[in-house]
Amino acid sequence: MAYIGPPITVADVVVRPSRSIIKQSYDARERRNDSSLPFHLGYGNLNGDGFGIGWFPPDSACATADHTPCVFTSITPAWNNDNLNRLATKLESGVIFAHVRAAYPGMPVSEANCHPFQWGRYIFMHNGVVAGFMQIRRRLLAELGDAVYNAVQSFHSDSAVRLGDAGGHRSGIKSRGTAPHSPSLALSPPLRPACSIQAEAGMAPSDVSLLNFVVSDGRSLIATRYVSSADEAPASLYYAEGSAYEREQLSGEEGDYHLLYSDKGSRVCLVASEPVTSAAHDWCEVPANTALVV
Repeated sequence: MAYIGPPITVADVVVRPSRSIIKQSYDARERRNDSSLPFHLGYGNLNGDGFGIGWFPPDSACATADHTPCVFTSITPAWNNDNLNRLATKLESGVIFAHVRAAYPGMPVSEANCHPFQWGRYIFMHNGVVAGFMQIRRRLLAELGDAVYNAVQSFHSDSAVRLGDAGGHRSGIKSRGTAPHSPSLALSPPLRPACSIQAEAGMAPSDVSLLNFVVSDGRSLIATRYVSSADEAPASLYYAEGSAYEREQLSGEEGDYHLLYSDKGSRVCLVASEPVTSAAHDWCEVPANTALVV
């Protein structure tokens, strides 16, 4: 889940909504079924192998500010971490990332493998899988220059290695304050090498990669929804945009969050694997093999 807009508390998007990312950590409803995986991954609803939140300081637009994003990760389940709730009610930002993890077989459960990942002034997270990662990992790493290779957070994570490739190219988000020139620039660096290397390794078309990425530099945001096979469905991805995001008041009680549409322009955007609020009309599905640029 990612938010970009006027500064709000992390709790407003991570904890309090009716279908918050915390609820999705134990009650995911739109996970893509995969009979090749263990049942808890292929058909389950748990994302209990750790979590992470990322945010940019509220003053990150100032010329003298530290533009590096902050990240907090843990290997405990999001639904059972008191520190997450304590931090979420106090932290405030205009760019917030949150991720809950279900580790694939062979992937270690460690903080180094928990999303989001930070790379200089960028923050990045991934929902999905690089098909045959263990089979092609050495070839993927060979694509990286020395400086990028040494900065990869985890060689056991397909997501961290893909971030290394994107960070090495730095094509997704241009210099600070400048919007990306083309969504294809965000898609190309992380996606093309993996797909071509998989083909060179002789992997079958049935070995499907699901590459839903979100990346931001604190001013812009790019989200991708990608599947490597035209015959397969991608992992779910939705977005919601409006002029404001607030909590509804019902007879003096606080209700769920929703978007306002008071003018033609959009000042708020949320991106999530599943809608985090109950206002279904606020959410639109991102088309397959598409990049969303905010």
